Amino acid sequence: FWSEPGGGLIGRKGCIGALGRTDTMMCAVYGWTEEMAFSGTSTGDVCIWRDVFLIKTVKAHDGPVFSMHALEKGFVTGGKDGVVALWDDTFERCLKTYAIKRAALAPGSKGLLLEDNPSIRAISLGHGHILVGTKNGEILEVDKSGPITLLVQGHMEGEVWGLATHPHLPICATVSDDKTLRIWDLSPSHCMLAVRKLKKGGRCCCFSPDGKALAVGLNDGSFLIVNADTLEDLVSFQHRKDVISEIRFSPGAGKYLAVASCDNFVDIYNVMSSKRVGICKGASSYITHMDWDIRGKLLQVNTGAKEQLFFEAPRGKKQTIPSLEVEKIGWASWTSVLGSCCEGIWPIIGEVTDVTASCLTSDSKVLATGDDFGFVKLFRYPAKGKFGKFKRYVAHSTHVTNVRWTYDDSLLVTVGGADTSLMLWTYEMEGHRDSRQCDSEESDLDSEEDGGYDSDVTRENEINYTIKALSTNIRPMFGIKPHLQQKEPTLDER
Repeated sequence: FWSEPGGGLIGRKGCIGALGRTDTMMCAVYGWTEEMAFSGTSTGDVCIWRDVFLIKTVKAHDGPVFSMHALEKGFVTGGKDGVVALWDDTFERCLKTYAIKRAALAPGSKGLLLEDNPSIRAISLGHGHILVGTKNGEILEVDKSGPITLLVQGHMEGEVWGLATHPHLPICATVSDDKTLRIWDLSPSHCMLAVRKLKKGGRCCCFSPDGKALAVGLNDGSFLIVNADTLEDLVSFQHRKDVISEIRFSPGAGKYLAVASCDNFVDIYNVMSSKRVGICKGASSYITHMDWDIRGKLLQVNTGAKEQLFFEAPRGKKQTIPSLEVEKIGWASWTSVLGSCCEGIWPIIGEVTDVTASCLTSDSKVLATGDDFGFVKLFRYPAKGKFGKFKRYVAHSTHVTNVRWTYDDSLLVTVGGADTSLMLWTYEMEGHRDSRQCDSEESDLDSEEDGGYDSDVTRENEINYTIKALSTNIRPMFGIKPHLQQKEPTLDER
């Protein structure tokens, strides 16, 4: 218990006495007077304090009491047991309990609960509803009459890197360190359509060209291919021990699957025969990005050492291709951050891994990037030359780990690392934009008349800095300036 005499903080330990035992306190709130305080313990009790003295304990939950909120005429608590409890103002009587279960979701609720009775980590109340935050990344609204509405949900642990958009439908898949694979609806409902728990966390995923299969790379060096509709296993492999960093189906029939790992290799599998048919060797660092050409016979690879490598498929023989020839090749996708075509996406001052992801629209006109500074940027493609002009947008609170356009380029999907968030951006093509305010930080208007794609360098050069030092007098002056004053002639001059 802390007080502030004289502007400093002085703490006093609570006196438990014979009423209880020393326990870990998980949460605390003040009650109806400044003398009364209430705390939740790791064993499920609520401790009632007057000043610094424990006067009573009440059994509230099975397991730790993680959250507590004080009301005008009572309290609401939440625990690891997944139960929300309403209490009177003295904790004498439990008025009502709400179990967070799938069966209790309101008929109009969108999304899916990951599990029944998730641990409750945050709780609040207002306007007749209880807001509940769970350890599974869900925010729920509990009506006092019973129905539960799922408001927001997302990944819950570690970072999110794996992102794939469906080749024909407005849906996407994400996989993260929290050991879950999730399918999201990108239409206005914006809800989670399906979820599956995995044995390990994952960092990459990819839909097959027909959208019927989904490949997922895991952090233990294994990968699996699941049915995109049911998320049930079709096949799984493990030839590596390090993190699978990227995974890609070949275009067309999706006959081959390229699997890149952080141990510097790319394995090529024949999906039809479920056999490994090639190994790409020669990278001096971990694999970061990977793309197939439209014929499915050439693989482009980026590494953490800023290498742009090429391998013949399916055998994996290393190829040397001049940069001018690379531009002439038709690519089924472009997620590379290296090469003359995207030299301009790199900032003036930056490390090798500052630009974490890129994705090119299907018409090959706009390249979207994500970086370690939390920025989502749009460049004209090809972005040749250093320090290309761009549009910059901010939404993520941490580094942007992946970006993908939807099948029709109408939406850009981005994921953040530590913020575990999935963001949707509406893309309006030039000439079809309305007059509403946009969020680009790099120009005031998004119209072509304003110069189109702008950058901070151009904006800085156009600012006219007027020097105002000495432009006004520091103090009022009067009289005649010395060089204008008439001097009387000296004796010699006379």
